[in-house]
Amino acid sequence: MTTTFLRDCPDYDPRRLRLLVARLFHDAGLAIRGGTVLVKPSFVYPARPPHSLAVSTHPALVVAVAQALRDHGARRVVMAEDSLLGPSEVAFAAMGLNGELSGLAEILPLKDAERVSVEIDDPFVEERFVVPRIWLEADCYVSLPKLKVNLYTDVTLSVKNNFGLLLQDHRLPNHHHGIHRKIADLFRVRPPDFVVADSIVVGEGQGPMAADPVELGVLLAGADPLAVDVTACHLMGFDPGEIEHLRLLHEAGLGPLALDRIELEDPDLLTERRRTLRRPSTDLTPFEDTVQIACGDETCCPSGCKGMLRNSLDQWQAAGRLERLRGQTFVLGKPARLPPGADPRRTLVIGDCAVDHAGAGTFLPGCPVSPLSIVGALAKRGIVVPLKARKRDIARGYLEHAWRSLRGG
Repeated sequence: MTTTFLRDCPDYDPRRLRLLVARLFHDAGLAIRGGTVLVKPSFVYPARPPHSLAVSTHPALVVAVAQALRDHGARRVVMAEDSLLGPSEVAFAAMGLNGELSGLAEILPLKDAERVSVEIDDPFVEERFVVPRIWLEADCYVSLPKLKVNLYTDVTLSVKNNFGLLLQDHRLPNHHHGIHRKIADLFRVRPPDFVVADSIVVGEGQGPMAADPVELGVLLAGADPLAVDVTACHLMGFDPGEIEHLRLLHEAGLGPLALDRIELEDPDLLTERRRTLRRPSTDLTPFEDTVQIACGDETCCPSGCKGMLRNSLDQWQAAGRLERLRGQTFVLGKPARLPPGADPRRTLVIGDCAVDHAGAGTFLPGCPVSPLSIVGALAKRGIVVPLKARKRDIARGYLEHAWRSLRGG
């Protein structure tokens, strides 16, 4: 058994983080001298704190890890992530990290990464993935997840963080009742060699996009990703056995599921900082005073279109713009019953399961349909959710993408 580290860390002070992460690497005996290290943070909604405090890996921790890796002897540090707001470059621009990482790490926009196909033996659901070549070839892979609840997968931890290495077109298939099995298959491509989880402030409620912050004041880390994720579940008030992708990997012999099978550095700190986080809901009824929703009786996947619609509605509500949706109708799942009097000009038919009603309004095909597609369809009608990221950072990301394109990548 390798040690899972849990250390007091009250805030995101850059100097404290750098010293703490450097100490973690030393105590864990991380062997990276002279090697290439791939680092994967989580920028599900790339915006500078405080807007992303409960959602994305804090930029101060990203910089601290890059600096500590270089101090620890890494020859090359590659920081890779994608963005939901536009080209991959937006992720780092919106987080304010381009300048902070200069001289410490190479920024790799994942959409531009060279990719290779890998096969999975005896898969749960997905036998082939197209993944970044550097993920397979790096000497060390370090995962920097943000601990938060997730309405599609219950939690976002280190195993789930691998999901962001897939391109959008490859993420969405099986993003329904099969998502946990897909995550478990992807983990077997390459587990992290080391995890540094941002558990200083975690996210509860309507994660991943509309989570609310909860201060835990600890940094969680270790070389066994399942052990780290199981410990994280206990920090967040979850039973690890109820997280399907963790249970599948444990049953496949890839890590522990019980806390008594983990060598935890400071069990008392776990007991002291444990919280019961508010869990996400995919229930659509709270919005029925404002919008009409027809959800199929046979299929209306919480991890698919139902969750995607709830995610979108949460964003409007959080922005104080839900009233702008009054009179809208959403149809999803099968068999869905079209509400009487639904205005085709204000009706969205979401997902392949609802194709029988495609002519009743604007049809969004897919299995599932992403929240961005839902937001985009409504934006065409002038119903827009304001971005929390700074517009100039988004613009900078687009300019960097254009410059890279002109240079041929």
